[in-house]
Amino acid sequence: IQVVGVHETSRYTEALLMGTSDDCIKPFSRLVEAIHQEGAKVFIQLFHPGRELLGRPNGVVQPAFAPSHSPSERFKVVPRELSSGLIGEILDGYGQAARRMAEAGADGVEIVASHGYLPAQFMNPKVNHREDEYGGSFENRMRFTREAIAAVRGQVPSEFIIGMRMSGDEHDEDGLVEDDSVAIARALAPDLDYLNVIAGTSATASGAAHIVPSMANSTAYVAPFAQKVKQATGKAVFVAGR
Repeated sequence: IQVVGVHETSRYTEALLMGTSDDCIKPFSRLVEAIHQEGAKVFIQLFHPGRELLGRPNGVVQPAFAPSHSPSERFKVVPRELSSGLIGEILDGYGQAARRMAEAGADGVEIVASHGYLPAQFMNPKVNHREDEYGGSFENRMRFTREAIAAVRGQVPSEFIIGMRMSGDEHDEDGLVEDDSVAIARALAPDLDYLNVIAGTSATASGAAHIVPSMANSTAYVAPFAQKVKQATGKAVFVAGR
């Protein structure tokens, strides 16, 4: 299902589905039930775009938040640096949104860490210039996503499935490359049930071309990266990208 915002600062567009209130449980439950009646499982993506913000509520530019004051080329956004308090709110938002999706009857959730969105911004040393426990070393840069996964685990039943979507090569000179992403997958996989891999980033035109890749890319061009992730983690791996 289309991405669902986990915090008020995650309103990527005015039309974004939001999981920030218990009011969303009943509408989601109707959708989940309709899908289940057709024999399919339901996984809902939990989303925060960080600096990749496109929304203009009532024509007014809203502030974007990211690990650091790192501008985004594509949307011409200069984000505010997240305070530790706001990081805590967003992490709690992941957990509470997951709880709501579980109560709506979903089979699992998928944390969107692909395409240069907020978790990927924390992971990328060229975007994350923090000097606290969320920046610097590799382990510190993994901390936000680890804590998001833990927040979700803490709010859902034990049988509830938790996955993560991630880009391999972001196709951006300041982006993550496949070696970075394999290391990330290896580090986070023990806390996940599956990984869903793709390519690209929202941050630049060159990276965004891989969000929905065109026929300019060869068929199944992300599959070799999926194989690397499978070999590195032993987890179930979904793959998109032609």
